[in-house]
Amino acid sequence: MKKKFLLLMVLLLCIGCTRINNNNYDVIVNDVIENSNNIYNTNSLGYKYYLPFSINKVYDKDYNQIFKVNDIHMYLYVDVISYYYKNNLNLDDKDSSDCYYYYKINNNNKNGYVKINKDKDKYFMKVVYNYAKIETYVEEYELADILSYSMIILNSINYNDNLIEKIKYIIQIGRA
Repeated sequence: MKKKFLLLMVLLLCIGCTRINNNNYDVIVNDVIENSNNIYNTNSLGYKYYLPFSINKVYDKDYNQIFKVNDIHMYLYVDVISYYYKNNLNLDDKDSSDCYYYYKINNNNKNGYVKINKDKDKYFMKVVYNYAKIETYVEEYELADILSYSMIILNSINYNDNLIEKIKYIIQIGRA
């Protein structure tokens, strides 16, 4: 037991002190997508997702949530309408040349992108995947952690087709 703990501490020390370059952002995104689990701990209106334990939910209304990790606020928007009608995402390719980092995600039927722009002293991160989007401002040293949290949340979103159909039906009756 002591050997495992010592090995874990050495590994954490080595990993925690390294600088991450842009190539490692690609690795983070791909690793999260490949290691998808069917674990959920948070339910919302028409979908459920996994929220890592180090992240706190500070706001939740319909398809918008605000999370807080350390002093960073992460804004989640889930596009249930586009999911229901299987609309293609309008990928933001036109402005990708002047980004600090841009990565297009193509994974089976789920497409998206990661876009990071430098904005004065902080970085604006926008992650679009699985009919949802997370936006946040972060410091450079926090980019990798927040990117991994964002991808974990977006990759874990599982839509409830039956509930979405019922919500659509109720809305249609209300308009009649």
